[in-house]
Amino acid sequence: MPAFTMPGMASGQDTNSIVKQLVELEKKPIKRWETENLYTRAQIEVWNEMKLRSNDFQLKTRNLTSFTTPLATKKIIPSVEGVLSGEATRGAKAGKKSIEIIELAAKHQISGNKVDLETKLPSGKFSIVSGKEKIELEFPGGNLSELNNLLKNSAATIANTHLVKVTPEEGILSLTSVKSGKKSELKFMDPNGILFAAGLVGEYTAPPEPSTSTLTLGILSASAFQSEKYENNLQPDWKPVILESGVKLKSDTAYSFPISTTKVKENDYLRFQVQSETTVPRLDVGVYIKVGEEERYKSSSLYPSDEGYTWKSDELIGKDIIKIVILNANDADLSISQVELVSVPEWKGAAPANVIAESKDAKFKIDGVEITRDKNENLNDILESVSLNFHKVTEGPITFDIKPETEKGQDLIKEFVLSYNNLMTFAKEATAVDRDGKLADKDFTSDQDRAADISKDYFKAKEKTGLLAGDNAVLRLSSGLKTIISGAYPNRKETGFRTLAEIGISTGQIGSSWEKIQEGILQIDEEMLTKALNENPEAVKELFATDINQDAITDEGVGYRILEHMKPYTQFTGGIVNSKIKLLEDNISDNKKKIKNHETHMLAYESKLKQRFLYMEQGVGKNKSVGNYLQNNLRGAQRGE
Repeated sequence: MPAFTMPGMASGQDTNSIVKQLVELEKKPIKRWETENLYTRAQIEVWNEMKLRSNDFQLKTRNLTSFTTPLATKKIIPSVEGVLSGEATRGAKAGKKSIEIIELAAKHQISGNKVDLETKLPSGKFSIVSGKEKIELEFPGGNLSELNNLLKNSAATIANTHLVKVTPEEGILSLTSVKSGKKSELKFMDPNGILFAAGLVGEYTAPPEPSTSTLTLGILSASAFQSEKYENNLQPDWKPVILESGVKLKSDTAYSFPISTTKVKENDYLRFQVQSETTVPRLDVGVYIKVGEEERYKSSSLYPSDEGYTWKSDELIGKDIIKIVILNANDADLSISQVELVSVPEWKGAAPANVIAESKDAKFKIDGVEITRDKNENLNDILESVSLNFHKVTEGPITFDIKPETEKGQDLIKEFVLSYNNLMTFAKEATAVDRDGKLADKDFTSDQDRAADISKDYFKAKEKTGLLAGDNAVLRLSSGLKTIISGAYPNRKETGFRTLAEIGISTGQIGSSWEKIQEGILQIDEEMLTKALNENPEAVKELFATDINQDAITDEGVGYRILEHMKPYTQFTGGIVNSKIKLLEDNISDNKKKIKNHETHMLAYESKLKQRFLYMEQGVGKNKSVGNYLQNNLRGAQRGE
């Protein structure tokens, strides 16, 4: 582009200044778009804050509507501090209970004798048993430290192992069962004498052989079982077939066989022997046990093992079995050669060298009834909806109260009210309108100034209002919440609550000014709230969320209505708030594109102006040269005359 070396020489005008002023006028749209983007970014910040406050209020509301809400939970208060603790859910019955803790559950703790740390222990196999868990280990040989490492790494699920060095040369190995209770007593199978050499146990004696008794199936008195499922039961020729040893069931049949009443004792289990050329992958069986005058059915699916198909279950121990049920859902016939009750004699294995603490069950009385358990913590199967923890033995009966835990409920409701107030206050400020805010002519130095920036009126007015003034989405959100908060709701009990005001949550006490009430800010009457939570916590919970039609789905209540009302605003995909933010971000992107395009236009526009003024200067200069030439010739001609 040609440059002005001496602008205005021909025309006498400051053409650079004129070009600059024209360019500045042409830049006005860029300034407007930049101002609009600043305003839009401020709106995005407001919407993001609205999003945060809405999500927080939604979370605080959900805490009051979930099935696990602590609104109606209860607490355990013992009459003697430090003896016991516990928790109670809303299903627990409030009241006092008498309890006497006679003995606490204890873990089995043993220790060995002193052994030289460099003593070479033999290699081989040994096992440790605790309750129903058995750990089989193979020791390659080594000293006491190496055995200790093996136990720590491989037997940690049933025993904690420690090696104490009583002298620099000697050590003692000690074990403590992971679980407490009599059944968790540690037992040792030490056929290769490894633990004996380590000083942990005495000499090993092999376990006695189990005894077996055959259960004779009453085949002639067998009855069809679940014929609606096993359709071949209805076929007259498909009844069980008596074999020389046992019974054969045809495919897709199931039958119940009476047996002589058989009591299952501790360490007893059932064993089924199957006759088949191929291994049956699964055997489905069941039993009928006698409980008083009632018959109860228990079933299990058994899988093949070295012993056959065995059924070991605590739910059978101490029960009288009166019937055996065999189910054949296979396509092939199933032959059962024998059903046995296997009795395993009590065996303690290699006796520990030293017993530091015996394994014990917790022994206690509740309301005079003696009970035992194998642990001291999380005893949740004694009283309905109550979990107890025992800490020490009592000197006699004491009491503990099951009372509503109002503190947690109060904290949740206070958080709910605070979050609601924060959201409503912010929504009010964001949508506030200064109806008296008018623009005066003094805002502009001249009509030319007004004409030069037509957006100034618009953004000047925006400064006098909330950034979301007039936004229908926010207005609908806040007005809807006010309606829900002040509404009445059905309840299933005569003693229930229908409004938040009945539990001490309102927009103002009686006699408050209309202006104050109109603000919609909630207040809490703590005395009323505490009373409601103490006397009827379940009704407070149902005020926020209840299941009217008993289908296990919340369908009414203040909290339920709030969550339903806010869902269109806060949902991640397609939510109103997220959509508003996305739209504003798109507007900023569009304005940036406009600014970029206009800046490109400005470069061409400025170049064009300079070019045109250059041509003008050149034309003016040329005209002046011609004029001077003509004037000089005229003067010469006049002198010649």
